[in-house]
Amino acid sequence: MKCFTHFATAVIVATLAAACTGAPAALEIQTGTDVSLERTDGATVAGRLVDVQPQEVVIEDADGRRTRVLRSEIRAIRASTAASSVTAAAAPPAAPTPPGAPKPDESMPAESRRLARAASAPAARSASALEKAAAGAPRVPEYRDLQIPAGTVLPIELGTTVGSATSQVEDQVRGTVRRAIVIDGIEVIPAGATVLGTVTEAERSGRVKGRARVAFRFALLDLPDDGVRIPIRTGAIAREAEATKKQDAAKIGGGAAAGAVIGGILGGGDGAAKGAAIGGGAGTGVVLSTRGKEVTLPAGTAVSAKLLEPVAIRVKLQ
Repeated sequence: MKCFTHFATAVIVATLAAACTGAPAALEIQTGTDVSLERTDGATVAGRLVDVQPQEVVIEDADGRRTRVLRSEIRAIRASTAASSVTAAAAPPAAPTPPGAPKPDESMPAESRRLARAASAPAARSASALEKAAAGAPRVPEYRDLQIPAGTVLPIELGTTVGSATSQVEDQVRGTVRRAIVIDGIEVIPAGATVLGTVTEAERSGRVKGRARVAFRFALLDLPDDGVRIPIRTGAIAREAEATKKQDAAKIGGGAAAGAVIGGILGGGDGAAKGAAIGGGAGTGVVLSTRGKEVTLPAGTAVSAKLLEPVAIRVKLQ
Protein backbone atom coordinates (compact mmCIF):
# COMPACT_ATOMS: atom_id res chain seq x y z
CA MET A 1 0.00 0.00 0.00
CA LYS A 2 2.88 2.37 0.85
CA CYS A 3 4.51 1.58 -2.48
CA PHE A 4 1.29 2.45 -4.33
CA THR A 5 1.02 5.76 -2.43
CA HIS A 6 4.62 6.72 -3.32
CA PHE A 7 3.92 5.76 -6.95
CA ALA A 8 0.75 7.87 -7.17
CA THR A 9 2.54 10.85 -5.57
CA ALA A 10 5.34 10.62 -8.11
CA VAL A 11 2.86 10.50 -10.99
CA ILE A 12 1.01 13.60 -9.75
CA VAL A 13 4.30 15.51 -9.29
CA ALA A 14 5.35 14.59 -12.82
CA THR A 15 1.97 15.65 -14.14
CA LEU A 16 2.09 19.07 -12.48
CA ALA A 17 5.65 19.59 -13.70
CA ALA A 18 4.60 18.86 -17.26
CA ALA A 19 1.65 21.26 -16.96
CA CYS A 20 3.97 24.06 -15.76
CA THR A 21 6.46 23.59 -18.60
CA GLY A 22 3.73 23.43 -21.28
CA ALA A 23 4.80 19.92 -22.35
CA PRO A 24 2.21 17.19 -22.99
CA ALA A 25 0.82 15.93 -19.65
CA ALA A 26 2.32 12.74 -18.24
CA LEU A 27 -0.08 9.83 -18.27
CA GLU A 28 0.63 6.79 -16.14
CA ILE A 29 -2.80 5.13 -16.24
CA GLN A 30 -2.42 1.70 -17.76
CA THR A 31 -4.32 0.70 -20.89
CA GLY A 32 -7.41 -1.38 -20.18
CA THR A 33 -8.41 0.92 -17.32
CA ASP A 34 -11.84 2.51 -17.33
CA VAL A 35 -11.39 6.27 -17.28
CA SER A 36 -13.30 9.53 -17.46
CA LEU A 37 -11.58 12.18 -19.58
CA GLU A 38 -12.48 15.88 -19.46
CA ARG A 39 -11.58 17.93 -22.54
CA THR A 40 -10.58 21.59 -22.52
CA ASP A 41 -13.89 22.47 -24.25
CA GLY A 42 -15.82 21.02 -21.28
CA ALA A 43 -16.91 17.78 -23.01
CA THR A 44 -16.47 14.46 -21.18
CA VAL A 45 -15.36 11.16 -22.74
CA ALA A 46 -15.89 7.99 -20.68
CA GLY A 47 -14.75 4.47 -21.50
CA ARG A 48 -11.77 2.10 -21.51
CA LEU A 49 -8.29 3.45 -22.23
CA VAL A 50 -7.06 1.26 -25.11
CA ASP A 51 -4.04 3.15 -26.48
CA VAL A 52 -1.62 5.85 -25.27
CA GLN A 53 0.56 7.70 -27.75
CA PRO A 54 2.98 10.66 -27.28
CA GLN A 55 0.45 13.07 -28.86
CA GLU A 56 -2.92 11.40 -28.27
CA VAL A 57 -4.89 8.77 -26.35
CA VAL A 58 -7.65 6.43 -27.55
CA ILE A 59 -10.76 5.64 -25.47
CA GLU A 60 -13.32 2.95 -26.34
CA ASP A 61 -16.89 3.38 -25.04
CA ALA A 62 -19.32 0.68 -23.93
CA ASP A 63 -20.59 0.20 -27.49
CA GLY A 64 -17.13 -0.36 -28.94
CA ARG A 65 -16.78 3.12 -30.52
CA ARG A 66 -13.30 4.65 -30.23
CA THR A 67 -12.49 8.30 -29.65
CA ARG A 68 -9.05 9.85 -30.26
CA VAL A 69 -8.20 12.84 -28.05
CA LEU A 70 -5.06 14.98 -28.49
CA ARG A 71 -2.96 15.45 -25.36
CA SER A 72 -3.24 19.23 -25.82
CA GLU A 73 -7.04 18.92 -25.58
CA ILE A 74 -7.02 17.02 -22.26
CA ARG A 75 -7.90 19.02 -19.14
CA ALA A 76 -8.17 16.05 -16.78
CA ILE A 77 -8.23 12.26 -16.95
CA ARG A 78 -9.03 10.01 -14.04
CA ALA A 79 -9.61 6.32 -13.45
CA SER A 80 -13.11 5.20 -12.67
CA THR A 81 -12.18 4.40 -9.03
CA ALA A 82 -11.03 7.01 -6.50
CA ALA A 83 -8.05 4.93 -5.36
CA SER A 84 -6.27 5.10 -8.72
CA SER A 85 -7.31 8.60 -9.75
CA VAL A 86 -4.65 10.44 -11.77
CA THR A 87 -5.28 13.81 -13.41
CA ALA A 88 -3.54 15.54 -16.28
CA ALA A 89 -4.02 18.88 -14.49
CA ALA A 90 -4.92 19.94 -10.96
CA ALA A 91 -8.55 18.85 -10.53
CA PRO A 92 -10.83 17.49 -7.78
CA PRO A 93 -10.66 13.69 -7.20
CA ALA A 94 -13.15 11.55 -9.09
CA ALA A 95 -16.38 10.52 -7.37
CA PRO A 96 -16.27 7.01 -5.88
CA THR A 97 -17.99 4.18 -7.65
CA PRO A 98 -21.62 3.91 -6.44
CA PRO A 99 -22.20 1.12 -3.89
CA GLY A 100 -23.11 -2.15 -5.52
CA ALA A 101 -21.84 -1.13 -8.99
CA PRO A 102 -19.83 -3.95 -10.64
CA LYS A 103 -16.11 -3.32 -11.25
CA PRO A 104 -14.77 -3.85 -14.77
CA ASP A 105 -12.63 -6.92 -15.11
CA GLU A 106 -11.11 -8.29 -18.27
CA SER A 107 -11.98 -11.79 -17.08
CA MET A 108 -15.69 -10.93 -17.13
CA PRO A 109 -17.85 -11.86 -20.12
CA ALA A 110 -18.26 -9.07 -22.71
CA GLU A 111 -21.84 -8.30 -21.65
CA SER A 112 -20.81 -8.00 -18.01
CA ARG A 113 -17.96 -5.64 -18.90
CA ARG A 114 -20.38 -3.50 -20.93
CA LEU A 115 -22.77 -3.20 -17.98
CA ALA A 116 -19.89 -2.40 -15.63
CA ARG A 117 -18.63 0.39 -17.89
CA ALA A 118 -22.13 1.81 -18.20
CA ALA A 119 -22.41 1.93 -14.39
CA SER A 120 -18.99 3.63 -14.07
CA ALA A 121 -19.98 6.75 -16.01
CA PRO A 122 -23.36 7.91 -14.62
CA ALA A 123 -22.30 11.57 -14.47
CA ALA A 124 -21.71 11.82 -18.24
CA ARG A 125 -25.03 10.13 -19.01
CA SER A 126 -26.90 12.35 -16.53
CA ALA A 127 -25.37 15.49 -18.06
CA SER A 128 -26.46 14.36 -21.53
CA ALA A 129 -30.01 13.72 -20.28
CA LEU A 130 -30.14 17.19 -18.68
CA GLU A 131 -28.95 18.83 -21.91
CA LYS A 132 -31.66 17.06 -23.90
CA ALA A 133 -34.33 18.05 -21.37
CA ALA A 134 -33.22 21.69 -21.48
CA ALA A 135 -33.28 21.71 -25.28
CA GLY A 136 -36.82 20.32 -25.38
CA ALA A 137 -38.22 22.56 -22.63
CA PRO A 138 -40.69 25.24 -23.83
CA ARG A 139 -39.41 28.81 -23.87
CA VAL A 140 -40.81 31.09 -21.19
CA PRO A 141 -42.47 34.07 -22.92
CA GLU A 142 -41.01 37.52 -22.27
CA TYR A 143 -43.17 40.59 -21.69
CA ARG A 144 -42.55 44.34 -21.72
CA ASP A 145 -44.69 47.03 -20.11
CA LEU A 146 -45.27 50.05 -22.36
CA GLN A 147 -47.51 53.12 -22.40
CA ILE A 148 -49.49 54.47 -25.33
CA PRO A 149 -49.43 58.27 -24.87
CA ALA A 150 -52.51 60.49 -24.78
CA GLY A 151 -53.16 62.10 -28.15
CA THR A 152 -52.45 58.91 -30.10
CA VAL A 153 -54.94 58.56 -32.96
CA LEU A 154 -56.48 55.13 -33.55
CA PRO A 155 -57.53 54.52 -37.18
CA ILE A 156 -60.80 52.59 -36.93
CA GLU A 157 -63.25 50.96 -39.33
CA LEU A 158 -66.82 50.85 -38.02
CA GLY A 159 -68.44 47.44 -37.72
CA THR A 160 -71.74 48.95 -36.59
CA THR A 161 -74.03 51.35 -38.50
CA VAL A 162 -74.64 54.55 -36.55
CA GLY A 163 -77.37 57.03 -37.55
CA SER A 164 -79.33 59.97 -36.16
CA ALA A 165 -82.64 58.35 -37.11
CA THR A 166 -81.74 54.75 -36.14
CA SER A 167 -79.45 54.93 -33.09
CA GLN A 168 -80.24 55.66 -29.47
CA VAL A 169 -78.00 56.87 -26.65
CA GLU A 170 -75.99 53.99 -25.04
CA ASP A 171 -76.35 51.73 -28.08
CA GLN A 172 -73.15 49.69 -28.52
CA VAL A 173 -70.71 50.66 -31.26
CA ARG A 174 -68.05 48.20 -32.49
CA GLY A 175 -65.04 48.82 -34.70
CA THR A 176 -61.63 47.36 -35.66
CA VAL A 177 -58.20 48.98 -35.73
CA ARG A 178 -57.24 49.42 -39.39
CA ARG A 179 -53.49 49.87 -38.89
CA ALA A 180 -51.12 48.60 -36.18
CA ILE A 181 -49.95 51.04 -33.50
CA VAL A 182 -46.18 50.90 -32.84
CA ILE A 183 -44.36 52.34 -29.80
CA ASP A 184 -40.52 52.26 -29.53
CA GLY A 185 -40.39 49.87 -32.48
CA ILE A 186 -42.76 47.40 -30.76
CA GLU A 187 -46.28 46.66 -32.03
CA VAL A 188 -48.56 47.45 -29.08
CA ILE A 189 -51.94 47.28 -30.86
CA PRO A 190 -52.16 44.91 -33.84
CA ALA A 191 -54.26 45.60 -36.90
CA GLY A 192 -57.62 43.91 -36.45
CA ALA A 193 -57.89 44.57 -32.71
CA THR A 194 -61.46 45.32 -31.63
CA VAL A 195 -62.64 48.55 -30.00
CA LEU A 196 -65.99 48.87 -28.23
CA GLY A 197 -67.95 52.00 -27.37
CA THR A 198 -71.43 53.55 -27.08
CA VAL A 199 -73.60 56.17 -28.76
CA THR A 200 -73.49 59.38 -26.71
CA GLU A 201 -75.85 61.53 -28.80
CA ALA A 202 -78.57 60.86 -31.40
CA GLU A 203 -80.82 63.74 -32.53
CA ARG A 204 -83.13 63.57 -35.51
CA SER A 205 -83.54 66.56 -37.80
CA GLY A 206 -86.33 69.00 -36.80
CA ARG A 207 -89.25 70.09 -39.01
CA VAL A 208 -88.64 73.82 -38.57
CA LYS A 209 -85.07 74.04 -37.31
CA GLY A 210 -82.39 71.82 -35.88
CA ARG A 211 -80.07 69.61 -37.90
CA ALA A 212 -79.65 65.89 -37.30
CA ARG A 213 -76.63 64.89 -35.20
CA VAL A 214 -75.07 61.64 -33.94
CA ALA A 215 -71.98 61.08 -31.74
CA PHE A 216 -70.17 58.13 -30.11
CA ARG A 217 -66.93 57.29 -28.30
CA PHE A 218 -64.87 54.16 -27.53
CA ALA A 219 -64.13 52.81 -24.03
CA LEU A 220 -62.59 49.32 -24.44
CA LEU A 221 -59.73 47.79 -26.42
CA ASP A 222 -59.98 44.03 -27.04
CA LEU A 223 -56.65 42.41 -28.00
CA PRO A 224 -57.24 39.30 -30.16
CA ASP A 225 -54.26 37.16 -29.06
CA ASP A 226 -54.37 37.73 -25.29
CA GLY A 227 -58.14 37.88 -24.82
CA VAL A 228 -57.63 40.93 -22.57
CA ARG A 229 -59.90 43.98 -22.54
CA ILE A 230 -58.10 47.22 -21.71
CA PRO A 231 -60.07 50.33 -20.67
CA ILE A 232 -59.48 53.34 -22.93
CA ARG A 233 -61.03 56.80 -23.23
CA THR A 234 -61.33 58.49 -26.61
CA GLY A 235 -62.77 61.79 -27.73
CA ALA A 236 -66.30 61.81 -29.14
CA ILE A 237 -66.70 61.23 -32.88
CA ALA A 238 -69.64 63.40 -34.05
CA ARG A 239 -71.38 63.97 -37.38
CA GLU A 240 -74.06 66.55 -38.22
CA ALA A 241 -76.44 66.65 -41.19
CA GLU A 242 -76.16 69.34 -43.84
CA ALA A 243 -78.28 72.48 -43.54
CA THR A 244 -81.46 72.62 -45.72
CA LYS A 245 -82.13 76.40 -45.80
CA LYS A 246 -81.49 76.70 -49.53
CA GLN A 247 -83.77 73.77 -50.29
CA ASP A 248 -86.46 75.21 -48.00
CA ALA A 249 -86.26 78.61 -49.71
CA ALA A 250 -86.49 76.92 -53.10
CA LYS A 251 -89.63 75.06 -52.04
CA ILE A 252 -91.31 78.26 -50.77
CA GLY A 253 -90.17 80.33 -53.76
CA GLY A 254 -91.22 77.65 -56.20
CA GLY A 255 -94.71 77.53 -54.69
CA ALA A 256 -95.10 81.30 -54.88
CA ALA A 257 -94.03 81.42 -58.51
CA ALA A 258 -96.42 78.68 -59.47
CA GLY A 259 -99.26 80.49 -57.64
CA ALA A 260 -98.50 83.76 -59.38
CA VAL A 261 -98.67 82.16 -62.81
CA ILE A 262 -102.00 80.54 -62.07
CA GLY A 263 -103.40 83.75 -60.51
CA GLY A 264 -102.28 85.87 -63.46
CA ILE A 265 -104.00 83.59 -65.89
CA LEU A 266 -107.23 83.68 -63.95
CA GLY A 267 -107.36 87.29 -62.70
CA GLY A 268 -104.74 89.43 -64.33
CA GLY A 269 -102.15 91.34 -62.34
CA ASP A 270 -104.17 91.42 -59.12
CA GLY A 271 -104.79 87.72 -59.51
CA ALA A 272 -101.06 87.08 -59.89
CA ALA A 273 -100.30 88.74 -56.55
CA LYS A 274 -102.96 86.75 -54.79
CA GLY A 275 -101.75 83.56 -56.47
CA ALA A 276 -98.19 84.20 -55.35
CA ALA A 277 -99.29 84.60 -51.74
CA ILE A 278 -101.34 81.42 -51.88
CA GLY A 279 -98.51 79.48 -53.58
CA GLY A 280 -95.92 80.75 -51.12
CA GLY A 281 -98.09 79.66 -48.22
CA ALA A 282 -98.41 76.22 -49.71
CA GLY A 283 -94.63 75.98 -50.07
CA THR A 284 -94.16 77.01 -46.46
CA GLY A 285 -96.57 74.32 -45.37
CA VAL A 286 -94.53 71.71 -47.22
CA VAL A 287 -91.36 72.85 -45.44
CA LEU A 288 -93.02 72.79 -42.02
CA SER A 289 -94.31 69.26 -42.55
CA THR A 290 -91.00 67.82 -43.83
CA ARG A 291 -87.97 66.89 -41.68
CA GLY A 292 -84.47 67.85 -42.77
CA LYS A 293 -81.75 65.43 -43.77
CA GLU A 294 -80.57 62.70 -41.37
CA VAL A 295 -76.95 61.66 -40.85
CA THR A 296 -75.80 58.04 -41.09
CA LEU A 297 -72.37 56.34 -40.80
CA PRO A 298 -72.74 52.84 -42.25
CA ALA A 299 -70.60 49.85 -41.22
CA GLY A 300 -67.26 50.02 -43.02
CA THR A 301 -66.91 53.80 -42.57
CA ALA A 302 -63.36 54.89 -41.65
CA VAL A 303 -63.12 57.14 -38.59
CA SER A 304 -60.33 58.33 -36.28
CA ALA A 305 -60.48 58.24 -32.48
CA LYS A 306 -58.00 60.22 -30.35
CA LEU A 307 -56.94 58.86 -26.94
CA LEU A 308 -57.69 61.39 -24.18
CA GLU A 309 -55.63 59.49 -21.58
CA PRO A 310 -52.46 57.35 -21.75
CA VAL A 311 -52.98 53.57 -21.88
CA ALA A 312 -50.71 51.13 -19.98
CA ILE A 313 -50.27 47.89 -21.90
CA ARG A 314 -48.18 44.71 -21.47
CA VAL A 315 -46.79 43.33 -24.73
CA LYS A 316 -45.47 39.79 -25.30
CA LEU A 317 -42.17 39.96 -27.14
CA GLN A 318 -41.61 37.68 -30.15
